[in-house]
This record gives sequence, C-alpha cells and structure tokens, in this order.
Amino acid sequence: MMKYGAEHEEHRFGLCFLEAESRGQWQDVYLGIQLEDGDVLPEGLLDPSILVICNGEGEIVQIVLHDEGCDSEFQFTYAEKEQIEKYVNQHVSAKKTTNEPL
Repeated sequence: MMKYGAEHEEHRFGLCFLEAESRGQWQDVYLGIQLEDGDVLPEGLLDPSILVICNGEGEIVQIVLHDEGCDSEFQFTYAEKEQIEKYVNQHVSAKKTTNEPL
C-alpha cells in the first residue's frame, strides 16, 4: 500500500470477506485487511479496506483501496493486487460451485 506517486512499499496482510452485493451488472466484494505482526500502515492511512468490483462472470474489473470506507489517495502494489485477486478468485469460485450468492 502506498500513496499515488510515492516510493514502492510492500505490506504483509491477511484478508477477510466482509460482504458482497450486486449492483446491476456488477458484483461488489468488500474485504477487510488484517496486518501481519510487526507491519504498520503507511502514514496517513487510518482504516483500510478493499472494494473489488467484478463483472457478472466473477472476473475482477477493479480493485480499490478504501480508507475509512471511502476512496483514498492510496493504491496497492502489484504483489498486493495479486494477493487480493487470488483471494477473490478462490472465494468467488467456492461460492459459484455451491450456488450461493457472493
């Protein structure tokens, strides 16, 4: 997680599913972030969470880093995005095979 235009900085965190909701042709998936022991948030980032926007087939269209529930001036690194994509793809696949709503 880093501010737009700032120096590249990787953070170690776990993810947890919070909720999902349909919005027309889009599926919004909300995730929580749990920092690993010893890791700290970048300065200015207070309460991060993640909005993952998927299309009707469950493919990820956009990943947004929220702070205190709103869009923020922070973004994820490529490795962090890969971690989020992997988590969502596993979660979406599991829900689709059991025919449960996301």
